[in-house]
Amino acid sequence: MTALRDYKPLFYSKLTETHLFSEVGRIIASELESAELIRKIIATIGKSICFEDASVYIVKKDLTGLEPIFFLDPALRSRMSQAIFFDNGAPGEIAATGEPLFLADSSSHDTFFHHPDEKQRPGSYIGIPLMNDTSIVGVMGFSHSKQAAFTVDEFDILRTLSHTISAGLEKAELFMKTLEIARSDELTGLFNYRVLLEKLGQEFGRQVRTGRELSFIMIDIDNFKRVNDRYGHLEGSRVLAQLGALLRDTFRTGSTDSCFRYGGEEFSILLAETGIDKALEIAERLRRSIEEYPFTLKALHPDEVLTVSLGVTTRQKGDNKTIPQLIQEADVALYRSKTTGKNRVTGYSTGMSMPGAVPLAQ
Repeated sequence: MTALRDYKPLFYSKLTETHLFSEVGRIIASELESAELIRKIIATIGKSICFEDASVYIVKKDLTGLEPIFFLDPALRSRMSQAIFFDNGAPGEIAATGEPLFLADSSSHDTFFHHPDEKQRPGSYIGIPLMNDTSIVGVMGFSHSKQAAFTVDEFDILRTLSHTISAGLEKAELFMKTLEIARSDELTGLFNYRVLLEKLGQEFGRQVRTGRELSFIMIDIDNFKRVNDRYGHLEGSRVLAQLGALLRDTFRTGSTDSCFRYGGEEFSILLAETGIDKALEIAERLRRSIEEYPFTLKALHPDEVLTVSLGVTTRQKGDNKTIPQLIQEADVALYRSKTTGKNRVTGYSTGMSMPGAVPLAQ
């Protein structure tokens, strides 16, 4: 019986370790968003390993450094947008070398462990690289105010667990890329028509709550068939791609504005909380920007002109117009721009219609 009792701590330790790995595996199987995945994993690790603070960084997409994805300390969560360079602090050092860090006395290490703005204090620290077969994915770190708070066994568990966590992060990233592909137009990088309908539905719902106006712009490249016929479809595709990039750059700072490729050479813009006067001003500014933009086609053929026609409409407070009606109004205004000379902006007004069109029922 004495020998059996001696094995109880080891048995309990292995049981706890097995449960930890099982729980982390279950989280990875069920969670597809990186930040929530990490939050749940850190919470699960905390049930088996005692720590007071934790952080997780992932390698930036441009490979220039690390960006935080998780801080346990609430005081640091407002700094989630602050990236660090490789070799910067313990996370950067671990990412640069690919080697873990196990400090029984963290006061001997003259650097930060979770964030450059943290207060230096004595204690313990474990930092683990998150790696796949060929490269660093990220870094996770755990600290405690007590010296020698972590055991070698806990260090080994975290090292072993890191491979599973890395695979989970890559799985979540792959899912997000797949989702992005499904929601984006491959050529221009803009949202596709399906997302346009989704966003319009969301904004219609928001308008019911806020009572604020929303505006919608339709854009069509003038004489685009001539570009394809004269210079080939490859050059036409390049024009579409460059216009997509211009739209993304123009509306990048407006978090409530969204750009879409409607189809073919047509694009659209959704302006939340924007009335007709402001929408017309934005559309005219965009028309001029496109007319003046140095498209590759214009550089190769200096006499070539690239312009767009735009149609603008607004859904005001109290309007009962539907999504199809809003789109039709912008399309009718666009048609008016095309038939009155092109390279211009037209705002929709009551009574406008397409030739032979049957108005949508209110």
